[in-house]
Amino acid sequence: MPAVRRRQTSISVFQPKLRRDSTTPGYSYCAVHKSYYNRFSEQGVGAPEAHPNLIAKKGVSRVNRSQRVPKASREMIDEPEESALTAEFIELIMTVIEIHIKKLLPEEYSRIEVYASRLPLNERSPAYPFGGYVINFRGCTEGHQDDIDDEMCVVISWCPPGKSVGGEIALFEEGLVIRTRQWDAVIFHSCDSTHFNLHVKGTRISIVLQSDKHGKKWVENKNNWTQSSDPFLDAIATAVEASLST
Repeated sequence: MPAVRRRQTSISVFQPKLRRDSTTPGYSYCAVHKSYYNRFSEQGVGAPEAHPNLIAKKGVSRVNRSQRVPKASREMIDEPEESALTAEFIELIMTVIEIHIKKLLPEEYSRIEVYASRLPLNERSPAYPFGGYVINFRGCTEGHQDDIDDEMCVVISWCPPGKSVGGEIALFEEGLVIRTRQWDAVIFHSCDSTHFNLHVKGTRISIVLQSDKHGKKWVENKNNWTQSSDPFLDAIATAVEASLST
């Protein structure tokens, strides 16, 4: 297999002339991330007892306090119109996918949705109960485990009949090669199951629903900033959250 390179970019700058055959030299594929991540958030371990907005390192004049909370991926921020369009499309898909996940995997659903339901400023992930999604164009990947994923992921295939060959999902430990059709969905534990896509030719897109496992830190103690919070503001936030849930 040739070396696989992933281009992380927006759909608007994706070049259709990218090689349509993953066996050709110099092959690469496009991956567009539309997710809320917490893995790079600043942790409040050892912070003084003061409101987070009043805390800064000595001698530092500018503080990016947004780094202390989960944030949207660069593609979501840099391409707002594109993000809005894809979000509308994903939300339509989730009207079906969410029902099946909740029915088939109720325990996993309840654990994953906690992070998606507590995003800052009451943001709602289009891929709820997941924290976001990734769109891969003609993805052919090497074997890997997504150790930042929380428990599981869902891979949805978009491959018009007769327009592509290959691209099957392979699960190494399970010894499975899954040939998906248009709109088929595969659920598996991406964090501890080695997986990859076989060679692909033609038009094939995969939509990956996933959550950042580091979101648990936000759910548990707001990235360790709870000890520095203001009780009055916390009470207001609790009241607002309660009113929104009724």
